[in-house]
Amino acid sequence: MDFRLTVEQEMVRDAVREFTEKEIKPVASIYDEEKTFPYGNLRRMAKLGLMGLNIPEEYGGSEVGVVAYSLAITEIAKGCASHAVTTSVTNMVAEVICEFGQEEIRRKHVPKLCSGEYPAGSFAITESHSGSDAANIRTTAVHQNGTYILNGTKTFITSGEVSGVTIVWVVTDPNARKGKGISTFAVEKGTPGFIIEKAEEKMGHRASLTNELVFDNCVVPANCLLGKEGEGFKMP
Repeated sequence: MDFRLTVEQEMVRDAVREFTEKEIKPVASIYDEEKTFPYGNLRRMAKLGLMGLNIPEEYGGSEVGVVAYSLAITEIAKGCASHAVTTSVTNMVAEVICEFGQEEIRRKHVPKLCSGEYPAGSFAITESHSGSDAANIRTTAVHQNGTYILNGTKTFITSGEVSGVTIVWVVTDPNARKGKGISTFAVEKGTPGFIIEKAEEKMGHRASLTNELVFDNCVVPANCLLGKEGEGFKMP
């Protein structure tokens, strides 16, 4: 097996390495000290195609593959862990919506993640009593009149307050056995009942904002369901 990088993979690595040296490293310690979210750098990174590395071009992605993605995140992390985690999570959010979302939801959110119109994307799995053990989450969603009503609290959510769209894991069937009855939704920032609490104080990664998210009778359209109801536990 040939483990040598392709020309395209080398180009991605070198371009990201150059960007990191010029734009990320000089501000990394300042941003960390001042808890400054790197809006400008992330927009520039989006223009380089770094927010949709595994996303098809028709949705605004650069579609360079998982090896190039890994190389890019590695180079970013050499300069700043906060830039790297925000980039990584945003890419994963775009991938999950692209893989499991209905076409309308893909068209609505994925291009905005890839282009930088959304500063970031976020995953909301963790809860205070269960860590990231999705099988034991308690946040619920009840199907009602063509919508779902979400109630519960998520904690330690990366990019929570700056995310344009948040993927939320909830219980839709409380009677199902452990690991079943869990569904996943794409919830847009600004949805009534979607409350973003203040950023957590941290000892590191301070340029990556981390928040508690509260869902208080948050109503989302049924087409925001990703995949099939009850199969959210299988998703990445």
